Amino acid sequence: MDIFGIGPNGSVSDEEQWSLGLIGCWRLRRGMVDHIPSRREQRLIALLAFQGPMPRSTAARILWPEASKKQASGSLRISLCQVSRDLPGVLVAEFGRVGLAPDVRVDVQELRQQLSGTLEIEGAAAIACSHLLCHGEFLPGWYDDWVVEAQDEWRSVRTQALQQLAWRLFRLEDMYGAVEAARSAMEIDPLNEEAQRLAMQAQLAEGNYAEALRGYKDFSSRYREELGVAPSRGLADLLVTVPRSAERSHSLPVGARQAS
Repeated sequence: MDIFGIGPNGSVSDEEQWSLGLIGCWRLRRGMVDHIPSRREQRLIALLAFQGPMPRSTAARILWPEASKKQASGSLRISLCQVSRDLPGVLVAEFGRVGLAPDVRVDVQELRQQLSGTLEIEGAAAIACSHLLCHGEFLPGWYDDWVVEAQDEWRSVRTQALQQLAWRLFRLEDMYGAVEAARSAMEIDPLNEEAQRLAMQAQLAEGNYAEALRGYKDFSSRYREELGVAPSRGLADLLVTVPRSAERSHSLPVGARQAS
């Protein structure tokens, strides 16, 4: 997944610009040329790109948690030498600290910046943003402890951005876009009641009672199965506007109409 669709960053030319991708898969490119270092160097670069500069001892401990301090320090030194030789200009190591060079573009950082403008987009751009956020997993298939924590953090960032986008589109009366954004949030977090509420509100505003009822029924069943309790009463309260004729064609879970 490539989000480097914006202009060059800083004074570095396109041919010299390093671009690092961590969303979808790990990839490093300089200009139009891909570079594939060993997995050890990939892990080091990814860590520094996501967490920022840090003491060398901290990087060694995170990347080689089961090794002795001496072994971890040696492994880090080897990786730094390898990156310095094969990928000049990617890392900066000085004064006992190591970090990504400031000119390196990182998709996670740039997408975070773009999310600050998420509430200003609509139409086709909003739908594209929804799909990008929905499928933009951070380093899928990586299982380092720090990566798993970063994946959870990034998942939360994406979900929150999608909910904000859904609310904006709802207020703009773009109900289709609002439903798409809310559904994308639920693909990330299937038990996200706020996203389900947003989807139902948009569907009901359009008079799409069948979809709202079906969505409530599916969500309620999934919620009960996973958590052993029903969703909040507020979710069922939305169904008070559903005509009886629509309700009969999509039988509600027990208590849904009564709750409203």
